[in-house]
Amino acid sequence: MGSILRSEDMSLVQLTMQREAAHDTVASFGNLGLIQFKDLSADLNAFQRQYANDIKRCDELERILRYFEKQLKDSEIKRAVVPLFEGEEPATNTGDLFALETEFEEKEKELLQLNSNLEQMTLEKNKSEELTYVIKQGEAIFSNGQDEELPGNVDSGNGSSDYLVDDNSSLANSARSGGLGYVTGVIPQSKIPTFVLLIYRVTRGNMIPRFSEIPEKLFDQKSGTLIEKSVFTVFFGAQRAREMIKKICESLGANIHEYPSQDVISAQRRLNQKINELEQTINTTELRRNDILTEVSTHFESWKRKIAVEKAVYNALNMMDYKIPGSVIAEGWVPSKHLETIRYKLSEARLSSGAQIESYMEELRTDEVPPTFFETNKFTACFQDIVNAYGVPRYKEVNPAVFAIISFPFLFAVMFGDWGHGIILALFGLSVIVFENKLYKMAEESEMFGMIFHGRYILFMMGLFSIFTGLIYNDVFGLSLGIFGQSGYTFHHDASGRNVGTFSGDTYVFGVDPAWYGTSNKLLFYNSLKMKTSVIFGVVQMSLGIILAGVNMIYFGHYFDFVVEFIPELLLLWCSFGYMCVLIVVKWCRSWTEGVNRSPILGGVPAILPTMTDFFLRFTTLEQPRVFGTPSNSHVVPAVEGTNEQLRLQQVLLAIFAISIPVLLIPKPVYDHYFHKKHHHVDHSQHTHLQDDDIMGTGDVNHADTIVSVNDVHKATNHGEQVEESPFSEKMIKQLIHTIEFVLGVVSNTASYLRLWALSLAHAQLSEVFWDMTIKLLLTNENAIAEFLAKSGIGLVVIWAVWFVLTIGVLLLMESLSAFLHALRLHWVEFQNKFFAGDGHLFQPFHISSIIKAAEKENRED
Repeated sequence: MGSILRSEDMSLVQLTMQREAAHDTVASFGNLGLIQFKDLSADLNAFQRQYANDIKRCDELERILRYFEKQLKDSEIKRAVVPLFEGEEPATNTGDLFALETEFEEKEKELLQLNSNLEQMTLEKNKSEELTYVIKQGEAIFSNGQDEELPGNVDSGNGSSDYLVDDNSSLANSARSGGLGYVTGVIPQSKIPTFVLLIYRVTRGNMIPRFSEIPEKLFDQKSGTLIEKSVFTVFFGAQRAREMIKKICESLGANIHEYPSQDVISAQRRLNQKINELEQTINTTELRRNDILTEVSTHFESWKRKIAVEKAVYNALNMMDYKIPGSVIAEGWVPSKHLETIRYKLSEARLSSGAQIESYMEELRTDEVPPTFFETNKFTACFQDIVNAYGVPRYKEVNPAVFAIISFPFLFAVMFGDWGHGIILALFGLSVIVFENKLYKMAEESEMFGMIFHGRYILFMMGLFSIFTGLIYNDVFGLSLGIFGQSGYTFHHDASGRNVGTFSGDTYVFGVDPAWYGTSNKLLFYNSLKMKTSVIFGVVQMSLGIILAGVNMIYFGHYFDFVVEFIPELLLLWCSFGYMCVLIVVKWCRSWTEGVNRSPILGGVPAILPTMTDFFLRFTTLEQPRVFGTPSNSHVVPAVEGTNEQLRLQQVLLAIFAISIPVLLIPKPVYDHYFHKKHHHVDHSQHTHLQDDDIMGTGDVNHADTIVSVNDVHKATNHGEQVEESPFSEKMIKQLIHTIEFVLGVVSNTASYLRLWALSLAHAQLSEVFWDMTIKLLLTNENAIAEFLAKSGIGLVVIWAVWFVLTIGVLLLMESLSAFLHALRLHWVEFQNKFFAGDGHLFQPFHISSIIKAAEKENRED
């Protein structure tokens, strides 16, 4: 518990090692995750650091990996899934990096060459296939035949289809005699309307287009995909239009092919042979590329992790000091209890690296504030993250997460109190806990489910506490059940015919008596109960916060603050709303009726709120019925009456409340001003004395201790000078603001806890409304159709489904989220502001597994 109640003891260590041992040492520390390195080369930019070139090498390897990843996606070859560090050592050495560089360069070069060859061969094959279709259309035209697939006229896009129409034999004869020119090729079908329109305008209508759809999709060089294409032949009269038509074809991505004028059959045969050879070569090339990519997919994850590890190791090495030739100096924060482990790993890494000079570790004295470190597990980590989301605890201050483990789910349950909903919530949380290994991958891939998965223990705890508070409220899905015995009330009809309940004297065993369900004054009863319990819970939690502030003051040795801040703050709360809580409890514990005639005692049944109003505004008299004290027949009791114990107690408490305000306001700024002024004078004298001793060579202090002492005095003196610059008026104003904020916060923070009452009532009322407007409405409806649906079971199934959807969607999702956020606010603002500074910085050790998980998460997001 010590490691989670307060931060672990942290030590600043200096590591000195031989350069040959630095890499293995850092990698070994990365597997432990127990040291946070300090940047000793902060004065250097990224290009001036020792291992800048090695970082560039890692970046280049990552670039090649991204190329491999793209090739794997394009080829649809799945990467082998390798669990983190399974079958391999995560920390690599420099030799591994050189081997990876050579292997990566060879594979990338071969893949680039294979892809280039495939692209060229595919393009050549595509052109050959296009030419075969051009020859087929040419045969249809120039062999005096009629092609059934030829569409004849093609609309130019200007609303006219009045092109020159002639038969193929006439066109062929005109082309052979030189009367008509023609251009043949292949064009994407989507570009045909534009193509026709442009050549129509270029030739001024003197053209005849012929198109034939290609039955299979062909490769398109621009888009890199297979698209639908058509063969075209354009006949034209003016030979000067040939170049303009070719330019139009180039602009629209059409490929021009020359129709062979002689020996068409031989040309077709040569084309078919060429296509077969290209197909065989393409298949062989693709097989070789797939073999390489399959090998890459097998090692891809391990390569990626090795590179990430190496890059992280070099980044850590770049933070070290290399001013001493052949040596490396590193500094970092280590949990004090793990110092021996670090020392052992330091020696072990030196032996494994073959370094001749022993590596050693030394603890340093420092005035720096250490990082905050709590050892958490799967259960406590989620509560710690809730606290850290608001602010990281200051080093060695009390950790609010310890108390949030109980208080957070409890306050949630006070607002969510329904043991039926609590069972569902607890079962859901328990299911995620039981199947956490199977759901881990899903949680990593989905950010929304990842938050639920990380908070699975919170959900389970909130469900358990909701079951408890639901039993206290006797509330299950908007109903009340007598599961703990018989009711303490008996009902009978009075003279007016009303059904009135009479208390039998036997209190219901546990929770609220089920007799209150359905009564006309049920809401008034629950209002009073939940409002008062909310105030009690608020005062108790705020009191705990103030007590923890006092514990912090004692721990850090701020005894004066304990007297002038902790004591008056606690008295301010306890003498006001603390007294109110006492009145509530006393009123609950006393019987305010005597026998059947219900005669009042102590002047009648007291009202708490008017009593507290009179506590501040009418402190000389007690006009309200008393909660405790000697009975009186008068409602107004003079202040001088000796039998009025309650009035005298209230006057004493009010006097303490009034005295605590100036005690909280005045002493602290006066003490701080006087103490720091005197402290600055003493430090300056000590500084001068140390300088004189150092110059004269006197004293029994060694040189290292003298340097440390002088540095400490310098820092203390500088700090004193900074505080001295702050005038007394400014300190007084700050303390005045703190005093006003706390006094007003006693009221506002207590009132803020009334959200426990409001949300609890809202949840209960929604549950009751959903039940009454669905299942109860069907069962109590005397309509014949409703009775038939209810008796047949069809209506019950449908109406139960509606009720269940409303329960899950509104009460278990929306209401639970609302209660969660309000519980979060009560802890962050009302509780933690009493003692929590939250200005610390987390211990972030160099941990290889964390680095790899972060890299994998970033890769999934990309």
